Amino acid sequence: MTQSSSWRRPGSTGEFPALPNQLFRNEYFSVYVDERMRLVRTVRSDKPFASLTEFERVFTELGEALDRLDRQRYVILADVRAAPGRNDPDFEAALLRMRPRWLGGFRKVGVLVQTTVGVMQIQRYARQDGIKRLVTIDEAEILRYFAQAD
Repeated sequence: MTQSSSWRRPGSTGEFPALPNQLFRNEYFSVYVDERMRLVRTVRSDKPFASLTEFERVFTELGEALDRLDRQRYVILADVRAAPGRNDPDFEAALLRMRPRWLGGFRKVGVLVQTTVGVMQIQRYARQDGIKRLVTIDEAEILRYFAQAD
């Protein structure tokens, strides 16, 4: 990454103010932290998980990276627009177990999805795990949500 006044994920319509620090990266996730805004951004790649064992390993690593932060001080934007769709029962059960390791403990959670169907799926997840979150296809809406008083 090069220095610039704003950082944009390829294909993103919104801006991520200031150049964030990269906290973690593997072939499935990149995690960036903007200390000034107290914002964590996880970006899911389009690489499908080869197995549930691989899925759990990756989410354990992701959770460990996020645990290096004082989660209560940050908001988190989970950009899952590139994530391959998957809803088989074993995957859904594993995701239910791992979501708190990813999204739990942050002041606010915003999830950025590609489609209205994605919005409905993530809203269903929120009902299952009880983690309050804004789910939208509009990145600017999430940033406005984060800027509002708690």
